Amino acid sequence: MTTEERGRGRIAALVAAVAAAAVALAVGVLPHLPGPASPLGLPWPVWVVAFAASEILVVHVQLRRDSHSFSLTDLVFVAGLYLITPAALVAAQVTGVGLALVLHRRQRGLKLAFNLAQYALSGCLATTVFAVLSQGTALSGDWDWVAALAAVAVSTTTVGLCIFGVMRLSDSTLRVRELPRLLALSLPFSLAVAAVGLLAAQTSAQNPASLGLLALPSALLIVAYRASTKAREQQNNLRLLHEVTSLLYESRDAPTALTDFLTAVRGAFRAGAAELVLFGEEDAASTLSRSADGDRPVALLLQDNTDEVDRLVGWATETGVLTTRTGAVKGAEIDRYATRRGLKDAMMSVLRTEGRVQGLLLVTDRHGDVGTFAASDLTLLETFARHVATSLDRGRLEHDLRRVVELQEELRHAAMHDPLTELPNRTLFLDRTQHALHLAGRNGLWPAVLYIDLDGFKPVNDTYGHQAGDLLLKVFAERLHTCLRSADTAARLGGDEFAVLLHGPIDQEGAETALERIRGQLDLPVDLGGGRTATVNASIGATFAGPDTDIDTLIRRADLAMYTAKRSGRGRSVFYDPALEESQASPA
Repeated sequence: MTTEERGRGRIAALVAAVAAAAVALAVGVLPHLPGPASPLGLPWPVWVVAFAASEILVVHVQLRRDSHSFSLTDLVFVAGLYLITPAALVAAQVTGVGLALVLHRRQRGLKLAFNLAQYALSGCLATTVFAVLSQGTALSGDWDWVAALAAVAVSTTTVGLCIFGVMRLSDSTLRVRELPRLLALSLPFSLAVAAVGLLAAQTSAQNPASLGLLALPSALLIVAYRASTKAREQQNNLRLLHEVTSLLYESRDAPTALTDFLTAVRGAFRAGAAELVLFGEEDAASTLSRSADGDRPVALLLQDNTDEVDRLVGWATETGVLTTRTGAVKGAEIDRYATRRGLKDAMMSVLRTEGRVQGLLLVTDRHGDVGTFAASDLTLLETFARHVATSLDRGRLEHDLRRVVELQEELRHAAMHDPLTELPNRTLFLDRTQHALHLAGRNGLWPAVLYIDLDGFKPVNDTYGHQAGDLLLKVFAERLHTCLRSADTAARLGGDEFAVLLHGPIDQEGAETALERIRGQLDLPVDLGGGRTATVNASIGATFAGPDTDIDTLIRRADLAMYTAKRSGRGRSVFYDPALEESQASPA
């Protein structure tokens, strides 16, 4: 079991314990608590709607790798302490909040279960504390107000402890000293909202019609508070944006700029991974840069297969939704992508300037088992993506990226080609042969392989020197390449050994035609300079692929046929036959 799985198991156990405690209080205590003296005659569904609406109006507070949202449910809850029975109040709170979480925030699974359990437990504890302290009396004195505020304090503290417990299980580095900070952020807000709820309860008890007078200043106060927190969030985002995007300009090289940028983006969204895929111009390869928890950052890694990214960009271009997250748009490709990758959640933003799609910025796996990316994160992600696209389109980064990609292309070509002849080397030949076999397994167009060993090369090398031998190999390699079909592959395996992949469909007649062309090139003398010429021959083994052959078997059969040709007098061509296995002897 992985560390992540163990962490989720511990969180699930905590959720189960919280839920069990809530059920025990709901069954054993709430039915016996006294109800309000003069309940307001509002239908129970109205309370459900009120709790749902209050949960939509939230204020987010960040703590380390996770965040907590403070809602206005305390306002409705405190009013309900005086106007509805305890059991009905807790049931309305859990139902209304649950509807808001499912329909508005689109929460599912463990996060939803956690939130419902902690709301149920805090509601049961708060109603119990209020009943004990107020003894069920109507709102008649200061002590009743104290009882209500104490109930809210108990509720907020319970929620804070549950939140802190989950964050502690998700992040073992979180210290206990962070708990007072969390409570210090939540308690004042909750008590202030509760005071408004007390005022609403008192007003409704004396004159229900006067609630309308309270609605306007309360709404203005809430809007002002949300505007203040929004302004502070925007200020922080601007500062963060400046710090992160400046990395694209201040780093000394493109790889460092991109890895620093993605690491900062990952930290900004408290995400497990951030990826940037950049599309190459014209026929240039795409590149991947990535920063992820527990892995070394990678920058500008060449990508041969970009099907996943192409699907994401294709969907975004077709729908016009260039920036989105999982759960935001029904049937979105980002949801299918997250499912295929086993991701908890993900966000994406297409990099596009002046009608050209330059790439894709992906942020995945929000930290914390009960944390998910929010709609507010999309605006910041889109801004990051716009800055990257602008940097690519106008800045120094575009030139640096082109230079890095060109260098990587050169290095990849060097790693896959023979430095002397420029033909594909053994690695690339085997890769192309393997690909041809996989393709033939689907379409039945089986290829053939020729294994070539030059006869007479060593005497030329020994007589005229290595420089002449190298020239001979280069000339033969060029002639071998030019006498084949464009779809076929000629490769140098090492020394004076070469190989040819003849793409299917190919039969014996087609293979013999290829052998004749190769023999025709071998008959031509090679000018070694200084009036010297040389002619070499070759022993060639040929074999055909089929449903019963893998790449190792195919190469071994071609090699066996070549050695059979060499033992038979050199300068010959032999097609593989199962009988060769029985007569195999040590090489000549």
